Amino acid sequence: MRSELNEIQLTERWLLHQLSETEAANLHARCMVDEAFAENVEAQRNAYRLIRHYARARERRRLETIYRQLMQEGDFAQHLHSIFT
Repeated sequence: MRSELNEIQLTERWLLHQLSETEAANLHARCMVDEAFAENVEAQRNAYRLIRHYARARERRRLETIYRQLMQEGDFAQHLHSIFT
């Protein structure tokens, strides 16, 4: 179990570009010869993509809520309109 956690941590550092060039090249080579490792790396890469997507969507909803609240303020809406017209 400990080796699996170390492998996940190493993969994370690789995906976040936190490894030296030599370490990164070694992991790239390992992906080419170890299909199971390559699949694990791809799964972890996809998980990070989903996390980023979810975070962006959540932030977009938060900003839209702020925008709607601000636009309900008459003075703010008029001032904003005057800037862009």
